[in-house]
Amino acid sequence: MGRAAPARLFPIDLLRNSSNFIGGVAPSGAGKIEDIKTPPRTVGPIGSALLSINGMIGAGIFAMPAILYSTLGSFAPWMILIVGLLVGCGTLIIAQLAAMFRQSGGPQLYAQAAFGPATGFQVGWLLLLAIMASRAANFHVLVSYLAAILPFFADPMIHSATVLALIALITLINIVGMRVAVGGLVVGTLCKLTPIVLICLVGYATKGLATEFALPTFGAVEGTALLIYYAFAGGIANGYAAGEVKNPRRTIPRTMIQSLFAIIAFYMFVQFAFNAVAPDVSDANTPLAAMGEAVLGETGALMMALAAIFSIATNQHTFWMTGPRIMFGMARRGLLPAWLTHLSSRSEVPDYSIYLFSTIVAALSLSGGFVLLAEVMGVGSQLIGFFAYAAFVVLRLRGQAGHPQAIGIWWWLCIAVASAYSIFAIIQASLNAFSLTGGLIALGTGLYFIAKRDETFTPEPEFD
Repeated sequence: MGRAAPARLFPIDLLRNSSNFIGGVAPSGAGKIEDIKTPPRTVGPIGSALLSINGMIGAGIFAMPAILYSTLGSFAPWMILIVGLLVGCGTLIIAQLAAMFRQSGGPQLYAQAAFGPATGFQVGWLLLLAIMASRAANFHVLVSYLAAILPFFADPMIHSATVLALIALITLINIVGMRVAVGGLVVGTLCKLTPIVLICLVGYATKGLATEFALPTFGAVEGTALLIYYAFAGGIANGYAAGEVKNPRRTIPRTMIQSLFAIIAFYMFVQFAFNAVAPDVSDANTPLAAMGEAVLGETGALMMALAAIFSIATNQHTFWMTGPRIMFGMARRGLLPAWLTHLSSRSEVPDYSIYLFSTIVAALSLSGGFVLLAEVMGVGSQLIGFFAYAAFVVLRLRGQAGHPQAIGIWWWLCIAVASAYSIFAIIQASLNAFSLTGGLIALGTGLYFIAKRDETFTPEPEFD
């Protein structure tokens, strides 16, 4: 990361005990700043990796193999590798940014540090909208999978009531404490990956490994690249909750990169197995369930349906662990009302932020407003990526204490590749999506002036 910088300006012990500085921030008029209590750091490397892994594996894996097989054929697993490496360029940049900070917030924090509170608020606003709207949509998908097993859940009233009950349950798990929430991730991850791995292994044992290979047409590549790209979305989720990760500047970058490569290998493993089994999915709404049925009959189909339920549930749980931490971080830095920094007296989690997050998701799930936001969130997520890459350049060139950090040719190449892919993704959106995104940014500007407190805290990056 360039030549060594001087000793850190804000040692962590000083930050915790001083009333003049809060968590690596150096605001003007420091004597006026209250000491804000922060949650304990209870998340280790395993928990950090699970946040990243479950941020990526949600509902997409249960539809993607069939789409890739029908469009790319034998080249599908290698397309996953190619797109995964392209995504890796952006992930490397985010990982380097994560290595500069200790607070929660992810891209919102990086944008605020590089460009100031107004831009930081806008990035946080778009990021929270994307997370909450997708959570609302995914609960309906989860209950639809339940209804496929138990038709009782297909009734519209039961469906809505089940969504609200699941929101209440996942809120309770997160209020109990971060250690319990991480334990839930462990259980959910095992429950969703075990059936998939087992079905794939049986597929390999009975069908062998597909050895055919043929290059696809350019149109097929273009049409599937974006789908695969979104299958890797969420891999930076562990950075959202950095304020509760042990040794975050070391743990988060490592687990972020390691998790990405693990998921690339997992997706390829599943795709090779799907290609080998080649189930008939012409009438199947859940292609992996069709694959399970092809190798283990109705038992295999049921296993895959249960895996889908656990997969979506743990993906939801991941963002319940991270989304409210973005709110907490923004409130801690003066961009949202101070009451959102409140911690539970028993579990020391940001309970008011969790309650607000749950309330908004519940409202979206009942109103159907998330449908309108779906395409807009695609545009917003790419804008967030652009701001993150720009923040990396600004913070490195600014450096620490007047000592800029060098940006080698390798990093410029990563920035170019990540930005080019974001441009490719963003131009797929409609004009209406851009118009609505502009309207939401304008609304966010107004909310910024309403929500921000008198003092805002700008975090300083740290370099080793």
